[in-house]
Amino acid sequence: MGKKYNRVALGRGGQFSEECRKGGFIGADYEIPEDLTGHLYDNWRDFNKHYVPIFMKHTPEKSKVAAGLSCGYLWTICRGLQNGDIVLSPRGNGEYLVGEIAGDYYYAPGTNLRHRRPVKWYDIVIPRSAMSPQLRNSTGSIGTSCDITRYAEEIEALMAGKAAPVTSVSTQAVAHAQKRFLERDLHPLFCTYLRDQDIFAKTIYHEKSTASDKAQKWVHPDIIGVQESALLTDASKTLQRKIDAHKSIRLISYEMKREINTDYDLKEYFFQALSNSSWANKGYLVAFDINEDLRPEIERLNAAFGIGIIQLQAHSDATQIWYEAREKEIDYTTLDKLCKMNADVNEFIVKLNLWLDSPKSYAKGAKAELANICDDIFKTDTEIEKYCQDKNIPY
Repeated sequence: MGKKYNRVALGRGGQFSEECRKGGFIGADYEIPEDLTGHLYDNWRDFNKHYVPIFMKHTPEKSKVAAGLSCGYLWTICRGLQNGDIVLSPRGNGEYLVGEIAGDYYYAPGTNLRHRRPVKWYDIVIPRSAMSPQLRNSTGSIGTSCDITRYAEEIEALMAGKAAPVTSVSTQAVAHAQKRFLERDLHPLFCTYLRDQDIFAKTIYHEKSTASDKAQKWVHPDIIGVQESALLTDASKTLQRKIDAHKSIRLISYEMKREINTDYDLKEYFFQALSNSSWANKGYLVAFDINEDLRPEIERLNAAFGIGIIQLQAHSDATQIWYEAREKEIDYTTLDKLCKMNADVNEFIVKLNLWLDSPKSYAKGAKAELANICDDIFKTDTEIEKYCQDKNIPY
């Protein structure tokens, strides 16, 4: 692969950026107080499998989803970035430091950002105001790291002191704009991300519903998912299922969009997600591109109505949960209506019931049956890259 470009946050608000610049490193912490050497696997999924339980042991108040995201960010900084890759790090004053990864991981116990990589910092800064709106949106994403390689041409121009392009960021982006991907083209990427968070997910095809009027977009979710309790042992999960069966799983509704560019888009899509998720424990609006200028209104809507916001990226570890969804009880009347209307919903709930009702000796097989009717997922980054190229999805 060629050179990558990544936005790396050095503490909240860039609070450690000056320390990192003077010390010649980038780093992260995430409450994992041990040397990662020997466990920096080539695949981030293997890394997460090892470290998510450790992360949750030290931060029991965090959800399993949050643990997966945090460990994914940590892997990106410590292993995913390669020597020669470019990092942009916000200073907290509207400027970005620019540096080049210059060495392998090392552990610095007893310091800020103990998990580190050497960096050769350049004698330049990039003002946020000089960036195109698209690059500003991407560098402003929540999370420690964010892949911004698709803006490589613009970043190189800014590093050379040239003005940022006004309408496009690269010739690759122009090609993508000429042939747009479809919303459903994003489903395999998102379902891969969800499976990495231990969420089984299935696309709901509204075409299969018994009703066919235009109002169906306000009834059907694009994707439904189920997440098992975050309890770690079989014994505790079994006990919870017997005593508090309704708390042993979470049903989640997802509304997928390519982009949210305007306030009008936001309002239409948000309330569509709200309507489509009325039956579920949680509801999310998911988009590949989100206008950063909409963040204050998104925050207000999230606080008022509880719909979560996710910005999807091709790589699971780059996908960002902007705002978590607020949990509520399942509306079984509406869920029953959906099962009657749509064969996909009904099949998913039938398989879910079989899994939940199975004795321990048969539960693994019943869970596998549920997985078999869920969307196919990618196994390797190579598969993801080829799919994105075929579908003209920025990678």
